[in-house]
Amino acid sequence: MYTIIQQSSNHFNIIDLSTGVFVNRITAPGTVVSGPIVVGNRCTIVVDNNNGNKMGIIYSLPQGNIIDRYAV
Repeated sequence: MYTIIQQSSNHFNIIDLSTGVFVNRITAPGTVVSGPIVVGNRCTIVVDNNNGNKMGIIYSLPQGNIIDRYAV
């Protein structure tokens, strides 16, 4: 299991809950509006991409790869 800790306005560290060790980093592409929300091995963050459009991004954990994007 993993958790996400916000490091700065759009940088998030992925932490292994069993060891407390840093595993990876996610950089959100825009201003974070909501999240991170962790469910199982996925994390969702909603961002405003600085032109008024909001988008949700689903990342895999612990890799930090983008799985999906959706308009909000």
